[in-house]
Amino acid sequence: MLLNILFLLTFEPINVTEETLKNGLKILIYEDHFAPVVSTQIHYRVGSYNEPSGLTGISHLLEHMAFKGTKRYGPKEYDRIIDEAGGEENAFTSTHQTVYWANLYKDRYELEIMLEADRMKNLLIAEKEFVPEKMVVMEERRLGENDPYGSLFETLDLVTYFYHPYRNPVIGFMTDLEKISRDDVYKWYKKYYNPANAIIVISGDVDKKEAIRLVARHFEKIKGKPLQEPEFTEPPQNGERRFTLYKEVNFPALVINFRTVKINHPDSYVLDVISKILSFGESSRFKRILIRQKSLAVDLDAYSSVSKYDGTFSIFGIPQSKVSIEKLEEEIYLEIERLKSGDITDKEIEKAKNQTLAQFVFRQDSPAGIGFTIGHWEILSGSWQNINLYPEKILDVKKEDIIRVSNQYFTEENRTVGYLMPRR
Repeated sequence: MLLNILFLLTFEPINVTEETLKNGLKILIYEDHFAPVVSTQIHYRVGSYNEPSGLTGISHLLEHMAFKGTKRYGPKEYDRIIDEAGGEENAFTSTHQTVYWANLYKDRYELEIMLEADRMKNLLIAEKEFVPEKMVVMEERRLGENDPYGSLFETLDLVTYFYHPYRNPVIGFMTDLEKISRDDVYKWYKKYYNPANAIIVISGDVDKKEAIRLVARHFEKIKGKPLQEPEFTEPPQNGERRFTLYKEVNFPALVINFRTVKINHPDSYVLDVISKILSFGESSRFKRILIRQKSLAVDLDAYSSVSKYDGTFSIFGIPQSKVSIEKLEEEIYLEIERLKSGDITDKEIEKAKNQTLAQFVFRQDSPAGIGFTIGHWEILSGSWQNINLYPEKILDVKKEDIIRVSNQYFTEENRTVGYLMPRR
């Protein structure tokens, strides 16, 4: 309890300056003068969630093509410019966003602002670049299909969600990738890469007024078009779902999904604490009891994943060589039943809260880390300000919350179970 009080006394809420240009581009500035580094990121509100059947993987494919040249800069020029300026850069695509970022010395970050404005307006997506790059992405897809654990989790999403776009893998299905054309990608680019569908996050050793001025200089003449994102709802799961995959593996593996809640839901904070009680650290339930005391598993983890419209609580395990996968599954449920019955100590709960808060803080230990956090919460939860509510929500979690949430979501009719077995 003392550690919790000290955390609240020492925690400094994130202070972000907001500005929105007339074209709809939202600018979020976080000043931190600890080191002379600036992380500049542009977060587009588009990812696998937005992709209809037949176009899965197109957002990730566009991300690849975004490095293949604009009207002003040729292929690989973006990488060269950032590298010569002493910076680092990359990009990623996820369920709800596509993000481009660069970390540079504080007197050079305008370079990234300029390059992102050019990328937003002037991508070519030339056919001669598109064809070989699509082959690169398709090879990534093949490698994923050959990864037994990747296949396990992809199938888990497909069986957990029958209708919701959360069933779509970010990299897309091979049958869709084969058919996606250069024109498809260009239309996707013109629709989603516009100021009104983007957020630019600048964090680090900056002056907020200067940063806003620089963004306005490079972006304000680009026309914005607001987009309305449809909200899909997966019907409640009314019965256990099970599947078995056979792959070239030496040992079986188990994965369990429970449908839960979306980001910002009051129960999402409780689920974060439960995940730490079960599997974070050597004194957690799974590590201490099922791995060390009972020697049932070589690996066993639990984690809560909440997104914009829905969430899951997942458990992954690999049994010991002489332990059946059915036995491991049975023992996992026994540990969950202990939570449901209230067999939890105050010490466990306090430790789990401290671990959750420590992980929360460590994710923000650099300009890039805090920038990703700001963009993530802004897009998924509706406002970066929800970051500042997180610590207090975690500290408010009580034993009765853990009992209630465990009983509400960790039920047989609400779970999907997958086995990965050695090919016969």
